[in-house]
Amino acid sequence: MIIDLANTEKSWRDLHRLYLSFVQPRPIAWVSSISRDGKTNLAPFSFYNMVSANPPVVLFSPALNRNGDPKDTLANIRETGEFVIATVTESNAKAMNVTSTEWPRGESEFEKAGLTPLPATHVRPPLVKESPVNIECRLRQIIQLGIENGAGNVVMGDVLVVHVDDDVLAPDGTCDPDKLAAIGRMGGSLYTKTRERMELVSVRDPSRVRPG
Repeated sequence: MIIDLANTEKSWRDLHRLYLSFVQPRPIAWVSSISRDGKTNLAPFSFYNMVSANPPVVLFSPALNRNGDPKDTLANIRETGEFVIATVTESNAKAMNVTSTEWPRGESEFEKAGLTPLPATHVRPPLVKESPVNIECRLRQIIQLGIENGAGNVVMGDVLVVHVDDDVLAPDGTCDPDKLAAIGRMGGSLYTKTRERMELVSVRDPSRVRPG
C-alpha cells in the first residue's frame, strides 16, 4: 500500500488511525494543569517524549477538539505557563482512562477518577499521588501546527523538579522497569505493558551493559 497524501480520498481521520497503528508503542503523558482561576485538569496524551537532556525538555502534543477549539490542558497552559506530567502505570491505568473523557470545562478529573492531588513545589498544578513519577514543568514554547479540528500543538516544557517514589528505584538510582510497570499506548483502545523486553548490546561500548 502506498498513500500519496496529495492525491488520496482518505480523510485525515482515516490516516490518523493508520499512523497510530504503526507509531507505537507510545509513552503517555498524564498532564496535570490548572486554569487561571484555580480549576484543575488531568488528561492523558500519547504524543509525548523527552527531547533534550541538557537542558531537560519534554514535549507533548494536545490536538484541537472536534470543534477546532483548544482542549482544557492547552488552554490552561497558555494561561498559566505551568504543568505536571505523571507516569501512567499498570496500577493507575483505569484511572487514566477515566481522565481521557472530555468532561465539561471546570470539572476536575481528579475527582472523577478518584485520584489524589498533591501540592507541587515549584508550580501550581498538582502532582498525582497515585503515580510513582511526577515531573514539574514550566512552559518553554508552544508550536501551533494548524487551526482545524485534529491539528496538533507541540507543547515544550522545561523540567524543574522530578519526583520519584523510592519504591520504584533500582540500586543504581534509576527506575527499575519491573517495579515501575509503565504502560504504553497502541492503536484504538489497545495499550501495552512493558514487562516483556529484550536487550541489545551496544557494538560501540559493550562495557556499558549492566550485569544481569
